[in-house]
Amino acid sequence: MATDHSFKYRGHHLHCGPLAMADGRFGAQVVVAEESGDAALDHRFPVLDYFLTEAEAVAHGRAVGERLVDEKLGAT
Repeated sequence: MATDHSFKYRGHHLHCGPLAMADGRFGAQVVVAEESGDAALDHRFPVLDYFLTEAEAVAHGRAVGERLVDEKLGAT
């Protein structure tokens, strides 16, 4: 069963599915999409960094996605 690594944050969906690497590490990545569902508004950030665990990769992808949304909307 696949794990869902999607989160809602300030009117956006963050999809943070890690990429399993051949060496056993996980590549953190994130797709930031506005809740409007318009694929043209998606912003993809592939392999941001590498981590020893899937959870670390997901957490990093989520943190990057949240920071990008905050920068776009202005932190409140």
